Amino acid sequence: MNAFLRGGMVAVMAACAPLAFSQEKVLVNYTGHSDGVKAVAFSPDGKRVASGGSDNLLRVWDASTGKDFFVATGHTAPIWAVAFNPDGKLIATGSDDKSVRIWLASNGKELHFLRGHVRSVGDVRFSPDGKLLATASNDYTLKVWDTATWKETVAMPEHRNWVSTAEFSPDGKTLVTASYDFWIRLIDVKEGKELKSWKAHTDWVTAACYGKKGKQIVSSGGDKLVKLWNASSGELIKTFEGHADIVRTVAYSPTDDSIASGSGGDNTVRLWDPETGKEIVAMKGHTQEIMQVAYHPGGRLVASASSDGTVKIWDLRFFFKK
Repeated sequence: MNAFLRGGMVAVMAACAPLAFSQEKVLVNYTGHSDGVKAVAFSPDGKRVASGGSDNLLRVWDASTGKDFFVATGHTAPIWAVAFNPDGKLIATGSDDKSVRIWLASNGKELHFLRGHVRSVGDVRFSPDGKLLATASNDYTLKVWDTATWKETVAMPEHRNWVSTAEFSPDGKTLVTASYDFWIRLIDVKEGKELKSWKAHTDWVTAACYGKKGKQIVSSGGDKLVKLWNASSGELIKTFEGHADIVRTVAYSPTDDSIASGSGGDNTVRLWDPETGKEIVAMKGHTQEIMQVAYHPGGRLVASASSDGTVKIWDLRFFFKK
């Protein structure tokens, strides 16, 4: 691992005050895509980044240099979602071509072609043990696939609008889904039954994910807000205000000490303190909307994918006193 990655994991963010905005740092500005970038993910070891976008390409590249390892072709429409499996050997992608594809993470060889959705696939997520893959679609459905057979498991509840994201809980027993029907749902993975649901935003719920070892859920919405919820009760804990337009993406740090969000209108990536509810910093540099943010496994880097055709990797150490 590179020196900046090793050093980037030592600061304790939650107990530190923010530095001046002028000390922001972009470590990598990746420009390999020829059109807007819609999806980004770090590999489990943090050394590689996978990205996909409107050029229909899956690109895998070095997280410290931005140098391409490979470019994979196959999708016939924009890629909206990318995910590594837990051991980093596979990559899943979801596309406007209605398909989910599984690739070898070492060389980009296509291994499996999954068809079942009838509209765009907007999210793909592996379970913590890698035995399942969840896919979310604009066809109002959530599907779960067995990665041993690549067949669907039990039927999942249908939503009332687009399913924007789906993520497994840390124990793999529950899925949290975000939907354009304004609701968050918790679904039992084994039984395919809805456990709990609540109206989370007054507009589209664009993303939802777990934090605090599954005790909390953070969501983003078309109402310009980021919200933090108790995962058991669905009770609202905090609301984060600051974005000037739709918040398209949100992520909870693996170290549980910050939340990152990206906007589709103000073109900023913002960091929030989950304990105080205060904004830590607004990171400016993209010239078009932010489509996805993703944390490095160590929690000290954030990647942002944008419609401006770039992926930026931000070093979070520059916003905090050591």
